[in-house]
Amino acid sequence: MLKVKKKAKPEKIILAEDIYILWQDGHESHISYFDLRDACPCASCVDELSGEKTLDSNTIPKDIRPEKSEYVGNYALRVYWSDKHDTGIFHYKMLRDFENSA
Repeated sequence: MLKVKKKAKPEKIILAEDIYILWQDGHESHISYFDLRDACPCASCVDELSGEKTLDSNTIPKDIRPEKSEYVGNYALRVYWSDKHDTGIFHYKMLRDFENSA
């Protein structure tokens, strides 16, 4: 019998000193603002054809902070950053897997 993995969905997301996510399965994630901004998957930060990161991490202010955020459908979070970047959409799977790749 094939087991279907339940999609990871956040129970709550809190923007404090970092991004805190409490997942529905009880797992907790803490992601620094700098690390999340540095991992932005948008076309301005990643080459669409090669998938190579084009964002220079040195251009991100060390004190980067979200100005606001919003849910995108039932699958992602969009962050409006203090450096005026706002095109990145962070899928929940990416956020959940982030700690393992950072």
